[in-house]
Formats: sequence, structure tokens, C-alpha cells
Amino acid sequence: ECLAGAVYFEARSESLDGQLAVADVILNRADSGRFASTVCGVVHQPGQFSFVRGGRMPAINRNSQDWREAVAIARIAEKDRWESAASDALFFHATHVSPRWKLRRIATVGNHVFYR
Repeated sequence: ECLAGAVYFEARSESLDGQLAVADVILNRADSGRFASTVCGVVHQPGQFSFVRGGRMPAINRNSQDWREAVAIARIAEKDRWESAASDALFFHATHVSPRWKLRRIATVGNHVFYR
């Protein structure tokens, strides 16, 4: 639910590769020991995702094709059935943003740049 919601809000207009890369970052964070240890904890961690407000996600149109795709993508990512160009990434931002992070750039996939 949390992973699908994050894919839905962060990358629903992206290609399959772009959506899976976003999902990979969230899963990588949960496994890293540097962030919350659960997917929901990562997604709701303060200051990490702009769509989370007051610790909550906005309402999701659960009857939409975008939601059904986000759920399917979350399932694929959780089962590690896809090799993402950003499979080692822990951070990402939209391509129209330049945060000047001093992190190792891994890939650009669709509208996001991924870092480790």
C-alpha cells in the first residue's frame, strides 16, 4: 500500500523503468539501516517525499488505471523481478531540480535522477 502510493504520487506518469526505479529507492532505503526499516516508515519519514503532508498521503483514486499500475509495479519491485538502472540508489530528485548533492550519480531514468 505505501510503496504503491509512493509510486503513484512520485512517478505515475513515468515509464515502467522510471516507476520501478522510484520503487527501488524506497525498498533500498528500508534495507539500508540509514532510514526507517519499513516501507511505510520510509515513505512517511518527515521531509523525504513532498506528497506526504502531516504524515499522511493525499487521497488516491483507487479506481484509476494509474493506481492499478502502481500496485502492480509495487508487487514487481517487492519481489525483485526487475533489474532497474537505479537498483543501488538511495536518493532521487526530479530532473527539473538541481539540489547540488555531493552524492554519486547512478542514473537518469525518465524524469528523475538517482544517486547513492
